[in-house]
Amino acid sequence: MDHTPTEKSPDNRRLAALTPQEKQTKAQEILDSEPKKSLLTRQWLLGSFLFLYVIIGVPCWFVLTEIYRAQLPSNFITALYQNQNIDIKIQNDIYLRVGDSLKFPDLPEATQIQIDSEIQKLINDPISPLTIQWNASVKLEDEIPKDSYILDLELGQSEGIAMDGIDKIATLIYRLESVKNNDLPFFVTQTVLQHVFKTELELFKSTYERSINAIAYSPNVHLSFKLLTGDGNPMAWEIGKALDDYFTPLVEELKSFVNFTIDTEIKYYTELNLPEGSHQIKTSDLSTLLDFSEWDISSNQFSYPTLNFVVYFPSEKQAPLNIHKDLTRQSPMAQNAFLIPQWGSIILHENPLQENSLLTAEYLNPLLEIFTSELFTLLGLPKDPKTPRIRIDAIKKYTIISNLNRAVDSLQSLLKLSESLPNISIPKTVLNNVKKSLEARERAVEKINKHKDFNGALVDSIEAMSSAEEAFFDPEMVQQTFFPQEHKVAVYMPLIGPLSLIMILGTIRVLKEYKIYRKKRD
Repeated sequence: MDHTPTEKSPDNRRLAALTPQEKQTKAQEILDSEPKKSLLTRQWLLGSFLFLYVIIGVPCWFVLTEIYRAQLPSNFITALYQNQNIDIKIQNDIYLRVGDSLKFPDLPEATQIQIDSEIQKLINDPISPLTIQWNASVKLEDEIPKDSYILDLELGQSEGIAMDGIDKIATLIYRLESVKNNDLPFFVTQTVLQHVFKTELELFKSTYERSINAIAYSPNVHLSFKLLTGDGNPMAWEIGKALDDYFTPLVEELKSFVNFTIDTEIKYYTELNLPEGSHQIKTSDLSTLLDFSEWDISSNQFSYPTLNFVVYFPSEKQAPLNIHKDLTRQSPMAQNAFLIPQWGSIILHENPLQENSLLTAEYLNPLLEIFTSELFTLLGLPKDPKTPRIRIDAIKKYTIISNLNRAVDSLQSLLKLSESLPNISIPKTVLNNVKKSLEARERAVEKINKHKDFNGALVDSIEAMSSAEEAFFDPEMVQQTFFPQEHKVAVYMPLIGPLSLIMILGTIRVLKEYKIYRKKRD
């Protein structure tokens, strides 16, 4: 389409034909014909707008768009990060109980010298040194505090060491020749470091790596026990009685480390994804054979981890299952148990259940024993020694230190983020969470060093870790991370640009008018 240029009006054509001198003369004539009051009014209006724009508008804009950055204790956090665990010292006391009316008044002192020497070797180990200040003190006292480590010394025909199956008690059997040869301090040292606290020392070595089968530590864990069958035949199980008889004592034992919630369920028509006519099951095929999503047992309705323990019976069509057994286990039932990393465990039966079957508590107890062993693995508990309380104590101390280190790592990451993004906001909520984290860490360290209160230290370490993560993942900070400074300029330019242009052009015009008026006056 053709566009016809708009013709200029006669007045515009006459103004365009004027020379600069004639234009100035024309402007002078306009000013001469305009009252002085009108010129002053324009000047006052311009001055008022400039005053509002420069003195009020610009400062208000800077204040309203200013990014608040709370002052974080960066030096202190960096010092903690560079010297992790330097202010923490784990001190364990082990009490000697001597039988047979014998007395060894110098035994604690002689043993302590050897223990200190062995620990110093561990600290200076070039391959796998200890990552924390750790020590064990041997004491010989009449009154032994509750829940203490105890080493019983018993005279016998040959040397030996035995660990109690329940309490934190070890027994060292020695001969009179050991006393005569002054070997007893060495035997006590070996018992303390190589048996009672061996697992704990292994956890604090730099080469220790947490098992990939274990879930990340959480103070709360949900346990879901499920009975699955490939058929729809009615069945029942006395899981409540079995849990009360076997599992409740375990839950009570672990409550200082983790809190459990438990549910039970029966599901029907849960067939395996086996090829038609196949009955072979190998460990490598479990991921394809077990369809957790189809069985509706993979969902987690809790904010904390869920561990699943499944007892499975096949359908008549898929039975009997030819299971590739784990022959390293002694129990035939345990050979059919499969651990699924960070998910749970499943026990597969070769044959289906008959209609209206009842799984009694006596039948379920061996299964719960297997699940208990798998639970310890999934929680990251060590396998040795056989005394559960010693294992729980060891993993509890390791978890405390791990939580405190995770808290410091999160705070250091927060500092790096704030330094790499100088325009990111650091709200007061972030600063408050940082302070809460550091205060909780300080309380935990005090309880470890001064009071040996590891249960209280565990609670504080969880608070330190959660507060540090809340500070790092603060919603306002995360939002600002994806809103760079260039976007702010693009948002404000449509408002500031036209206003600034009008003010600049208006100022130039008034200055020109004032210049012409001044020449006329002179």
